[in-house]
Formats: sequence, C-alpha cells, structure tokens
Amino acid sequence: MISKHDIGWEHAEPFDGNKRTPKLHGHERGGTSSQPCGAGIKRDQIRSFSIREGANILPKGIDPYMFPSKQKSIKSMFLVEGAKKVGKAISKFFLFNGIPFNAVDSGPYYQSMIDIIAEVGPGIKGPTGYQIGNAYLEEEVQELEVYINTLKAKWLVYGCTIMCDGWSSRTRKPIINFMVYCDKSMIYLSSVDITNMPKTADYIFSLMDKIVEEVREENIVQVVTDNEASFKAVTMLLMEKRKHLFWSPCATHCIDLMLEDIGNLKRIKEILDQAKMITSFIYNSLKVVNLMKVFTKDRDLLSPGITRFANAFISLQSLIRYEGDLKMMCTTNEALW
Repeated sequence: MISKHDIGWEHAEPFDGNKRTPKLHGHERGGTSSQPCGAGIKRDQIRSFSIREGANILPKGIDPYMFPSKQKSIKSMFLVEGAKKVGKAISKFFLFNGIPFNAVDSGPYYQSMIDIIAEVGPGIKGPTGYQIGNAYLEEEVQELEVYINTLKAKWLVYGCTIMCDGWSSRTRKPIINFMVYCDKSMIYLSSVDITNMPKTADYIFSLMDKIVEEVREENIVQVVTDNEASFKAVTMLLMEKRKHLFWSPCATHCIDLMLEDIGNLKRIKEILDQAKMITSFIYNSLKVVNLMKVFTKDRDLLSPGITRFANAFISLQSLIRYEGDLKMMCTTNEALW
C-alpha cells in the first residue's frame, strides 16, 4: 500500500481523491496518445534517477576506498622496487667515493648511463679504471675533435667572436684565456701563462694577433675583452692593423665597474659596511650560523656573485629579504650570545 511517508510523496499531486500521481517534467497527467500514462511515468522516474541521483548514491555497506578506480599494475610495482634498488646502489657508490651529490645534475650523461645499462641487461661488467683512462678517454677525445670541427665549419658562415679573459689561478698565476663564440656555442681555444712576462700592450697584442691568425681574420667579426687599460690599448692596435675588426667591452666587467663606483659613494658605502659588519658577526660563530639557519629555513645570507663587487649588494639584498627572520632570531630566548 502507498504510504504518505514514502519517498517522493511530496512530489505528487492529488488525483481522484486520496490517490496521487507523480509530477512529470514537462508532462501533465495521462501521458501521450501513443503510450499509457504508467509507462511514461516509469521511464521518466528511471531517467531522472539515473542522471541526477544515481551517480551520487553508493550501495549501503560498501566503502568506496575499498575499490579504488585505478589499481597499480604488477609491472609498475616491479618498476618502483627496481628504482629503489638502483638508487640505493648508486648512492652507495657516491657515498663511498665522496662524489658530490649535485654531480647527478651537472650534465646529461647521468640518466643516459642508467638507460644504457638497463638496455644492455644484467651480467655486464663495468670498465676498469685503466680502460676509462686510456681506451675510453681516447675515444672521447676523438668525439670532441669531431664536434669542435663541426663548430669551426660554422665560423665562415656566421662569423665568430674572439673572447679574451685575464684571471689568476689558485696559485696566483696570471693567465689569459682565449675562447671563440659562434652560433650560440662557445669553445675553449687556448690559455697563456704570463708569469714573469711583461704585461705590456705590445706583448698582449702579439698573443692576440696569433689567435686571430689561427682563427683566420675573415671568420672574425669582433673581439671582446674587459675594460682594463692594457686590453683597451691592445684592441686599438688590433683594429688599426685589421680594419674590419672592431672591439666590444665585456658587459659583465662594465657592470662590475659600475657597482664598484656606486659602492664608493659615501652613503652607499656606509650601508654596505654595516651589512658587512652584520654578516661578519653571524658567520664568525658557528652557533650563530646554526641559529640563523633555523629562522631562515636553512638559507644562507652569503652566496657567490657573478662579479666581484656584486657580492656586497647580494649580501645586502639577503639581509633585506630575511630582515624579519633575523629580528626574531635576535629576540628569541636561544639568542644567548
């Protein structure tokens, strides 16, 4: 029997006394001329339930988390276990030999090495140190020579830039490096140790002139050096001898000199000195450094800059970025200097 408490009773309307008939979407009582009323009601009820409510109602007593929509295949589970074994083996090799961890991100050959080992399959024996330092090293040199020759072939097509850089080695030896840039690629050409040599414009000009002869004058578009007086004099002599070449100052060195001049301004110098005093105080004590990293979330205030004089401004920027954290560090109860 139909009860007034049945689900859907509120959606019915009176019909023939106490009887009620469901309200249909877009239909009146009775159906159409081609089908009876009951058939239309039943189809409409089924259609309305399956579209609107069926997707949201779960069978009673069934936990939806018991039947996830996606299950891990046996193959994927084996891949995860295999990756763990490979990772552990590689980690042992790195830790035992003291290899820096960031070596895995330093080039494209790390993942390719793993792929090739997996492709060859089990049972392969790794090369010995003698094989790496002799046979494989010779093969690598030959491959690099082929690659460099392909870059040299572009010099005549696109033109190239001679880049000259003077610097000091770890043992304080003055060295001049010569590089060649062409078509978004740069190769190292040669280095000259100028220890106990006269650093005059004529001597450096003779070195640079030999490089121009080696690369061939018709392939060179410009020469890039820093803004030191000796290099400027050399490039003037070079342009005087070779009319179609021109000199461009190094943009990095120009920025470095600009920062040096800005840092020598009285007001800026006072600020930079105060910043240097703060960083020196923090990094002179291991206890303070460890406390600082707690508040800065293991971030350092000092980082190597692109140029020499940029370091002071980078340190100042770090102090401004972590100003709030450093103030909290100074007011904490652990700050017992």
